[in-house]
Amino acid sequence: ATPLFKNEKTLKLAVVGCGGRGTGAVSQALRADENVKLVAMADAFEDRLETAYGSLSKMFDSSKLAVSQTKKFVGFGSYKKAIDEADVVILATPPGFRPQHFEYAVSQGKHIFMEKPVATDVAGIKKVLAAAKIAKEKKLNVVVGLQRRYQKSYLEAYKRIQDGAIGNIVSGQVYWNSGGVWVRRRQEGWTEMEYQMRNWYYFNWLCGDHILEQHIHNIDVINWFKGGYPTE
Repeated sequence: ATPLFKNEKTLKLAVVGCGGRGTGAVSQALRADENVKLVAMADAFEDRLETAYGSLSKMFDSSKLAVSQTKKFVGFGSYKKAIDEADVVILATPPGFRPQHFEYAVSQGKHIFMEKPVATDVAGIKKVLAAAKIAKEKKLNVVVGLQRRYQKSYLEAYKRIQDGAIGNIVSGQVYWNSGGVWVRRRQEGWTEMEYQMRNWYYFNWLCGDHILEQHIHNIDVINWFKGGYPTE
């Protein structure tokens, strides 16, 4: 793939959360610029980390995938070790863990891409807002995975509304039609915590429920196009 832009410095990248989204975000980041390399990975579960590493190994050589065995970190505290190794971090665990991961990455002065949603409760949102304020003071780059904001068709429609070609939005409804998401059947030896983490879509402390986790894209679009938030 042709790099989107050329960066003079080689950026060291770390990923925290090695599921499908984390793996996809890493592959996109490594293709976006020729001077980016993955140097560290972290996940609560070793099998998830190794599966991600195996998938990435099929796409990239050692010049891009520079993760030694000692830079593969497993367990609840592994995020700190991975973040410490990098210039830029991808936060892609279940969102229940996002506030503390974001807070730590900001405290260490890292640039951040984090998946949506950024928290699952009020306490988490307050933690993220406080850390975001510090990130702004430190002039750190922080991007959240609300990809509609970067999608050409949405940008074109937004421009037409701004230009008056379509008219003012006076009412709106948003929908998400889906066949559902995966379920991972309980395995012998799993604790209840492991079962919930591996099926995080179905536990509100981890995902925030489907309206927050999935429908956030559509809610974000209508707020964006309307230029405000609902008052009732």
